[in-house]
Amino acid sequence: MAVDKCITCGEVVPEGLQICPECMRKSGANEKEIEAAEELRDIANILSITAGTDGNIRVAMESILNIANRLERRKQSEISAENH
Repeated sequence: MAVDKCITCGEVVPEGLQICPECMRKSGANEKEIEAAEELRDIANILSITAGTDGNIRVAMESILNIANRLERRKQSEISAENH
C-alpha cells in the first residue's frame, strides 16, 4: 500500500491530504483546518497498525495521546472564551 506524502516536505499525510499540518501552518491555514488535518493524521496512524508490532503500537499510543491533548486544549480554550 502506497503512503501519501506532503507535496512540500515529504512528511506522511492521511489519504486525501496533500500538505502536512506544519506546511499548512507555514502557508497560513487557519487553526481549525490544521487541527482537523492533525486528527486525520493521527487516526490514519492508528488504523495502520499491524498485529504484534511493538513499534506500531507505540506510534498508535502517541497518536491517541496527541488527539486527547488537542481535544483537552480545545475544551480549555472554549471554557476560557466563555469566561471572558
